[in-house]
Amino acid sequence: RISWISNIIVVVSPENIETMKSIIEKYGHRRVMIVKGGVTRHRSIFNGLKVFAENEFSNHLLQKPEVVIIHDAVRPFVEEDILSKVVMAAKEHGAAGAIRPLVSTVIASAADGCLDHSLERARYRASEMPQAFLFDIIYEAYQQCTDYDLDYGTECLQLALKYCKTNAKLVEGTADLWKVTYKRDLYAAESIIK
Repeated sequence: RISWISNIIVVVSPENIETMKSIIEKYGHRRVMIVKGGVTRHRSIFNGLKVFAENEFSNHLLQKPEVVIIHDAVRPFVEEDILSKVVMAAKEHGAAGAIRPLVSTVIASAADGCLDHSLERARYRASEMPQAFLFDIIYEAYQQCTDYDLDYGTECLQLALKYCKTNAKLVEGTADLWKVTYKRDLYAAESIIK
């Protein structure tokens, strides 16, 4: 649907690969390649990036892009405008990601289950998707990750900062970036699609 995106790599859990293949075939998507996901978010993303650099996941390498966009299927209503904004910011800064204001205060609990402290909500933002990176930066970051990063981390922008000293540009996202997390969210998404 967005002509300036050359390739779409869909990273899918092994048990859903056949379902995804049938969806791609049904809708005639020609720019889509399926890659087997890993056991964690970061391991799955790394598998998707390897399509451009290693022969491990496909019989031919795709041309390495200047910029790669990382997005997740649980945010199905992303608009071209935010994709364009994070790509342009990544070209300038090396990495960029959509953010949203926090709507709830974040607190930390002590070992006894009581309040330890809270964060000043006005200083913090929720990291959202999409995120965009110069390919060489994010691929290098993933190559340097520890097993702990790959197994417990969830923030790609942090990996670019930690391993490549790339301070991501934060791009204000829109309300349509909401995440389908619970069953009620799925019902809301289905009603929007209809």
